[in-house]
Formats: sequence, structure tokens, C-alpha cells
Amino acid sequence: MSRRYRFAPAVLGLLLGATATFADERTPLQKGDAAPEISFVDITGNASETGAYRSWVQILTFADRESSEVLKEWMRPAQIAATRAHPELRVVYMTFADLTSIPRLLRGLVRPVLEKTFEDSNEDLAAAYREIGIEPDPDKVAFIFAPDWDGAHLEAFGLEDAKAYHCWIVADGRVVEGLDASTPDQEGRFEAAFDAIAAAASAAAPATPAAPEAVSAAPSD
Repeated sequence: MSRRYRFAPAVLGLLLGATATFADERTPLQKGDAAPEISFVDITGNASETGAYRSWVQILTFADRESSEVLKEWMRPAQIAATRAHPELRVVYMTFADLTSIPRLLRGLVRPVLEKTFEDSNEDLAAAYREIGIEPDPDKVAFIFAPDWDGAHLEAFGLEDAKAYHCWIVADGRVVEGLDASTPDQEGRFEAAFDAIAAAASAAAPATPAAPEAVSAAPSD
């Protein structure tokens, strides 16, 4: 989404050319699977965990510099459309950046670049929301950018790397939809997942009690 994923080519282009691979084979999450709960430290230094947002709709994406460019082509319009259609949903977008190829000694150089990219991205996204008449509400939509320096987050989600992006839509702790570069009509399926989540939430909501009927006073003799 927006410039959040534009990992400053001048600094990062040389660093993210390759991502680490692993010897073991892993199976990415499938629709209906329970989503792992992981702890992370975001780019601003705040520690949190996915479980803290269990009551929210979670959009979990994994990408490196190149695959993020592909992801953002459809993610922003899908995100705006879903928000416009279902403003009642609380949604958190969690982006885990595959930075496993960056040596530890260079992380201090990369971190401020990512911080600025994330800040600029949030400003761009807020402007995009306002263009459609929606004022961003931090109690309804949140954005988290977490570097994955050692591949631990990738491993938790069954990924070897993020050369090809992966996106999971999670509600009530379970995967509602999984999208990657090979998925047809990513934007349409993203919006359809929101429709399904909203419908399920509406069906589960307690019924509003009917207003009591007015009782007519008995006529006096």
C-alpha cells in the first residue's frame, strides 16, 4: 500500500536483492486454518502481538521490496473499497517486511529509512481516505509495519521467504481468505472476504428487541 512498501531504492535496493531460504519445507496457511499468534516489535519500537487484535479483522501481509510493489497495485483500491462498504468493521493492517537479507550491522542504517517510509505512507493513506469522504479513525483502522529481520515471522506462517507476497485475511482467529500473486482477481476476493465477514458479524449480533406495542386505554363509561 502506497509508499510504505517503497523501500528507498538508493539505500535498500542493494540490500534486499536476495532473501534467506530455509532447508525445510513449509506449508503456508490455508482458508479455515487458525492463524498463529506471534509477538513482534514494529518499526516505531512498540512491542505487541497479533493476539491483541483478535477482535479486529486482521490483514496480514508478508513481502520483500520487489513483491511489495506488486502487492500495492491492487491492495490500496481494495482496501478503500472495503472500508467504504463496511465502515463498521475494525480492521488492522499488519505488514511484515522480509528483511532477512540485511546484515545485523546494517540494520541501524535501514531502520530510519523504513520509519520515514511508514510515516509517509500513513499520510498518503489518510489523504486517500479523505478523498472518498472518510476521516481515518484509529479506533476503527490501524496500520502496523513490523520488520522481520531473522525470518521468525515468516517461519510462523509457513513461509520460506517473501519473494512472492502473501496476504491473509483473518477474522476471529481463523483465515477467511489467502491471497498471493497466483490468485485470480485478488481485489475482488479481498472485497468478497470483507462482505462475508460483515455478514457473519451481522448474523451473530443479538437481535434488537422490538418496541413494545402501545396499549390503548379502556374507554370510560
